[in-house]
Amino acid sequence: MRSDGEKTKALRASKVGVFAALYVVTSLIPVSMFIGAPSFLALNLIVTPAIAVLLSPLEAFLASLFGGVLAFYVAPFQAMFGPFTILLPIVGSTFGSLTYHKGKMGAATTMLFLATAIFAYLVKNFPFPYFVIPHSTAIFMALLLSSKKMTPLIIKIPLFTFVSTMCEQGMMMIFAVHLLGLPWQAFVGILPLMVYERLVGMIGATMIMFPLMKIIPKHFSEK
Repeated sequence: MRSDGEKTKALRASKVGVFAALYVVTSLIPVSMFIGAPSFLALNLIVTPAIAVLLSPLEAFLASLFGGVLAFYVAPFQAMFGPFTILLPIVGSTFGSLTYHKGKMGAATTMLFLATAIFAYLVKNFPFPYFVIPHSTAIFMALLLSSKKMTPLIIKIPLFTFVSTMCEQGMMMIFAVHLLGLPWQAFVGILPLMVYERLVGMIGATMIMFPLMKIIPKHFSEK
């Protein structure tokens, strides 16, 4: 018979595998064009925040790493930054998981990343600062979520998913500015698409979370 340690390892491995596969499958479904590259954003937008809430930071990192690598080869049309696209789910799920599972220290790490992403954008595209309003909002939400006093959970879950999806977008923003070299004028047109995409990610992941709150209440009981 397997020991408790072996069962735990097997469970963690299965969770990583399931969510990696889910990320790959949803990568085949386009949901939005990407201005500045001949690529599309895919439905995997909803999986990254779900991974952040449901998996530990290490599990989230591994699931998004494996899922991102496989998606790069299975669905190349969604790889707008080439191999660097793999970093998008890794950043979104890992920082989102840190915020959800690691309290104030996790939230502080996430806030630092988002602040860095904002700076990376503004240093080149300062004539259009409005693009980083959602990222700044995510910093505020991460700070708010680091307090255990905030309730109810039905409000917190959408905010956690928003922070996660904005971390993913923050990495995308850094690449768009410094890898693709998109000028600030391009971000005027990108802004409404970005808001739409992040709402899809937040709402889609939240719709996954709410049924699971009844199926596995222990996972959410301490939040």
